Amino acid sequence: MEAAVRWSSTGDRRRFLVVDTSDSSLTLNVVDHVGHCNIEYRQITRYTKLPGFSAFSWSPVQDSLVVLGLVSGDATLIRLGEAKGTSDIIATFRVKQQRKCNSVALSSQHWLAVALDKTRSDVCLNIYDVNGDISSSVEPVRRLCAAEQVSSVRFFPSSPHELVATTQRSFIRIYDLRDSYIGAGGSASLQASTRHVNNVSIDSLDEHYFASVGSTADPSFTVWDKRWMTSSAFGGSNSGSVLSVSLAGETTHPTTIRNVRWSGNQRGRLALGTSRGEVRAMDIKEAACSVPRDSEYLPVNPYGGALWQNTRYMAQMRNVRPSSCKGKEDKAESVPISSFDWISSLAVDRTDLQRMIVLHPNHEVNVIGVPSANFEAQLSSRDDFVVVSGDHSTITATGHDRSPAKGLGIAKPWDSSTVSDLGADQEASGHDVQTPDVSQWPSSLLPRERCRQGYLFDCHRNATIVCGDWQLERLWEIVHRLRTHSANDNMVHGSLDLSYIGVAGLWAEQMGNSTRRSLHGGQTRIADAIVGLAVSMDLPAFVGERTDFPEHRQLCLAICGWQFTTETLEAECQQLIERGLYYQAIVQAVLHDYKHIALNLLRTLIRSRTIPNIGLGALLASDDMNEEQREMCRWMAADTDEPALKALLAFLTTGDWRDVMKTTYLHLGYRVALGLKYLNDTELSGFLQTETARAVRNGDLEGVLLTGLGEQAMKLFQTYIVRTGDLQTAVLATAISNPRYVDDVRWEMWKETYFEQMQTWRAFNERTKFTVQHARLARSAANGSCSSSLSQPPEKARRRRSGLFNNKATRPHGAYWDRLPDMRTPHVTLRHLRALAGHTQSGGPGGRTQ
Repeated sequence: MEAAVRWSSTGDRRRFLVVDTSDSSLTLNVVDHVGHCNIEYRQITRYTKLPGFSAFSWSPVQDSLVVLGLVSGDATLIRLGEAKGTSDIIATFRVKQQRKCNSVALSSQHWLAVALDKTRSDVCLNIYDVNGDISSSVEPVRRLCAAEQVSSVRFFPSSPHELVATTQRSFIRIYDLRDSYIGAGGSASLQASTRHVNNVSIDSLDEHYFASVGSTADPSFTVWDKRWMTSSAFGGSNSGSVLSVSLAGETTHPTTIRNVRWSGNQRGRLALGTSRGEVRAMDIKEAACSVPRDSEYLPVNPYGGALWQNTRYMAQMRNVRPSSCKGKEDKAESVPISSFDWISSLAVDRTDLQRMIVLHPNHEVNVIGVPSANFEAQLSSRDDFVVVSGDHSTITATGHDRSPAKGLGIAKPWDSSTVSDLGADQEASGHDVQTPDVSQWPSSLLPRERCRQGYLFDCHRNATIVCGDWQLERLWEIVHRLRTHSANDNMVHGSLDLSYIGVAGLWAEQMGNSTRRSLHGGQTRIADAIVGLAVSMDLPAFVGERTDFPEHRQLCLAICGWQFTTETLEAECQQLIERGLYYQAIVQAVLHDYKHIALNLLRTLIRSRTIPNIGLGALLASDDMNEEQREMCRWMAADTDEPALKALLAFLTTGDWRDVMKTTYLHLGYRVALGLKYLNDTELSGFLQTETARAVRNGDLEGVLLTGLGEQAMKLFQTYIVRTGDLQTAVLATAISNPRYVDDVRWEMWKETYFEQMQTWRAFNERTKFTVQHARLARSAANGSCSSSLSQPPEKARRRRSGLFNNKATRPHGAYWDRLPDMRTPHVTLRHLRALAGHTQSGGPGGRTQ
């Protein structure tokens, strides 16, 4: 420190102090006027020829008291007079062994803290009481930090008996001087480990927060919350830290942070002064929701480090430069800043700029206006792009439907007469309304047109609006199925609510935020809940690969839309035919192992000349295929462009659905169902993990079947937004589970951005409907979760169905699960046998130990 400037914090007295170590002087000034870029002031007193000092502190309650920390280790208390030459030294507090004084601090109750360099035979933090009559022979009332270097010390303004000190170049400690047991060897109340042990500064507007910076050539700092600090003897490296920022990437030259000052007018505003003469202002804010806890699919930092888990974040950082006025632009831009301080609200003019007093190396003092932001940019309700910076604003007309007669024009009024007022708690019939084809609209206008047509929470209507985009159609089909299964507490068992959990979560017994899904404070295990739900839904016994978790597979098949009766299967196949998906209907029947239904469908389609007769019926009817028939299937698959027909021919060639699962002929829902039917437990776990990771990584909306609408779905939609820019669909789909089941800050940001889009479209009614229907969704979910459970008694829920038909080699032909007798005998599994043999009982199908 060569020179520093400080603004007075006492009452309404507009004064500032200039401290200069080069000529060992103190100068107290009074301010007459604060202008746009200059300040008018006059000198009150100047005290020179002081002993060499390395630190200083100005009393927060009496601006005539200044304490200097000398290079010898002594501390000198000085009273500044109201006239030149009337200042005098009140007392000098001496140390036993001379060494450098690193920091001094005065509290509002005139406690003096002196921080010293390390010495083996003496303490390094002395606390003096300077109230009343004092002399140079006064002894410290507290001696702290024996043989521990203290770099910086500060008192909390509203708690003058509490102080924060940085010791040993690796710790931050908080001491309460009212504790009588602390002494030279006493321990601190709170402690944290850190490399940022310099220039501690406390936020006067919220004293829970304080900042500390790194050492020389380390331009980084940390913001701390003392409420999170622990009393551990060692303290964690992140104990109490809420934000950590490094400026190393901002410059190629070594830089040191010399000054740290919190704004006294705006909460969370902090300014840093660097050794290069720069001042950077930043705003620190707190998110309303917690950040994502799981980083499995987030980008990996090759330089190490973990995902930040706190809600505090830096909203913006900007360089503060001297204001250019009176034709001195070049000079103002070139002069660096030696020191600065925030000016209190009494000196701020009527603009929205907060003033800062700065000291330049040539001892010139002037004022800088710090704007609330570098700039703000938004679209207005007239589709105008507005950029605001400081006192200036720029409006650029960018609306699409401008009136040529009037230069500025007005955007085309919003027509909401065709939008039906659909309730969010029921499926309305509004999707039958004829709507124009929006597939030919420009991509920038698609969201606006979809919103006009009622793109909201009615899944059937949404699927009609996005007709032609198969990925969005599949999304709303899956979301509709999840809503249907979760309606009326159908996914509640005991004290657990498993609504909107995908196949991967159910199979791995992972439900995300357990606190938002636990009801009545119960202790129901998720495995028991899955078994209970399978029983309460009256799902038939599982038929397929032998498994230890038949109820898990059946419930997952239900989420996939599996048809458990021949009547529902034939109805679904007929729907596929009506939609023109002829071969997909045949594949659906074969996949359910009902070849006679597939042959009937094929015969009807051929006779009506809907599809050509390519000899597929003979291949389907064959129990054993020879090599010539397999070769025929291969060249037929190579010649067709129909994915469903390719998948069917691939199955007929090998007789194994596993070969079909390795391809992309069938969409994800079919391949997941095949895995649930024909893969063993280990293979199924690996398959679901791989497909989930792929879907999240690629932003594949069909992956919602695996992720559900939980925490993993937020990662999937984040990738989808980056890939397509379709924020609208992401907001509508995730609104069903946010914030009832998911606490993710990203959804609030997405929603607010979408609201701003609707504002520019003048879609005021539609935005209101979103708010009302979303509130209704959240309220119905919360009320439903508090209702009585639909689950069966625990004894009945834990009983397993018979494993007689679990082996696919013994499956009966010509019959289906609904025709099987109800054989609910206890099902002894390999897991039970291992438990009886004394082995460790394993967890769910994901392999977790319980």
